[in-house]
Amino acid sequence: MPAWPSRGVRALPSSDPRQRALDAWLAAAASGAGHPQACAAAARAAGPDPWQALAAATPIARARPAVAEDDLGLDAAMRRRGPDDPRAVVQVPAGAPYPALARGQRKALGAFDTPAPMARRVVRLALEAAEGPVDRGLDPACGTGTFLLAMCEAGVREIRGEDLDPAAVAVAAVVVPGATVVTTDGLAGGARTDLVVGNPPFVPPERQDKQLRAALRRRLPWLHGRFDLAVPFAWLCSERLRPGGGLGLVLPSSLLVQPYGRELRRRWLQRHRITHLGAPEPFPGARVSVVSLALRAEAGPATVPPHGVAVEDVLGLAGVPLCAWLLPGDAALLSAVRALTRPLGELFEVDTGVVVHGRGHRREDLVSDAPGEGRLPYADARDLRAGRRRWLDYQPDRMHRAKRPALFEGPKLLVPRVVADRPNEVFEDTTGLWVGHTVNVARPLDPSLELAPYAALLRAPLTRAVLRLERGERLDLYPRDLRSLPVPRAWQEDPSCTLREALSLEPAQWERLQQLGAPRLS
Repeated sequence: MPAWPSRGVRALPSSDPRQRALDAWLAAAASGAGHPQACAAAARAAGPDPWQALAAATPIARARPAVAEDDLGLDAAMRRRGPDDPRAVVQVPAGAPYPALARGQRKALGAFDTPAPMARRVVRLALEAAEGPVDRGLDPACGTGTFLLAMCEAGVREIRGEDLDPAAVAVAAVVVPGATVVTTDGLAGGARTDLVVGNPPFVPPERQDKQLRAALRRRLPWLHGRFDLAVPFAWLCSERLRPGGGLGLVLPSSLLVQPYGRELRRRWLQRHRITHLGAPEPFPGARVSVVSLALRAEAGPATVPPHGVAVEDVLGLAGVPLCAWLLPGDAALLSAVRALTRPLGELFEVDTGVVVHGRGHRREDLVSDAPGEGRLPYADARDLRAGRRRWLDYQPDRMHRAKRPALFEGPKLLVPRVVADRPNEVFEDTTGLWVGHTVNVARPLDPSLELAPYAALLRAPLTRAVLRLERGERLDLYPRDLRSLPVPRAWQEDPSCTLREALSLEPAQWERLQQLGAPRLS
């Protein structure tokens, strides 16, 4: 490496593990070492404290090796700076290798590293879930070794880590030298063990390999729809436990409520014993909320934590949601409501609006801010909220999912699809407005049906309460959800009857419905 210039570039103290790790990677790469070997050198140089070495080497392992086209500097977070920038802590001459930040690669692999406190907590929960001695522990998506180190710290004697990323595996092998760490696909399976912990890769369908998806469907025929890779991974984690073994995972909160994870939840509840179910919490760097879950393998059904809800009650809910706020009695309350109501789908045709983009063209090619010959009034969810109208050039052969014009003609209710932390949004329309796919359309089957009372009903806490009980917290309100929403029969026959009177609920039951229907659950 060239000497530091005397033009005021500020270096971190040599005792800083980040600079030591970065210096070691640059030196190893410059001498011809590959990225994994250079990452191992970075972890060794960061210092004797394994947590400190992990924190310093992990960002480097997640970077992409690149070659500097010009002289450049890197700051402590590996952001590119000018070679004379006072924020730079290392200098890279033109033609030399350096670790370049690769956020897109992390998203493609679902590689988001777990904070140490969260990993320690999940390992503790898995150990508490396990029955019998715990000698062997596994993380089948170990990354740079956070959970391996947490297991080592907790006293697990035989530790194994698996990951597809050779650079991450190289760091993990340095940070936890007593562990067996191998570059392999954790989805492939392996021997059963006492403890399985980890943070499965969060990879949505758009970023998944098509061949991998097809292979997983053949292996797990119950997989359906647009499943996140975390679904099969989480199931296969539980399959690698001996009877009585403990599982501890960090999972996307949506996996525990959305339809794509329903069969996984059902199978877990029927076969294993869930011992811990946390509340959603933010996950650093991933823009997703997560839930910590622990279970005891092959222990059979029991009540669901944290409030002791009967397993059969959760299995009886349409979405089989696993929610930390679900209480005993909620399933009976839902049954009481359903007995006195009919689904909205018996009264309304419900569908999403048009998808205005298509193969070979953009949304802007069909949607305009100005009216014109043959153009139809149009709005998406943001337009509805802003009271704005746009104009649509309706060309069904250029759209992903064209709709019947009759869906938009005549009186109808418009319900934005995204469920937000505010009261349900419902808009009435009698102008023949077309809407985009971010909006649900509810068109009355009887044209004489008055819209205003049903708009008020959909805005009431009752509708969100039922949706939560049946399907858990949701990101999207799909047509099937809207069709399922309850219409009290007594209220329909006599709109002057209040919803509480129509449902004949006790005060405590009514209060619970109001609580469940609040925009945000505490």
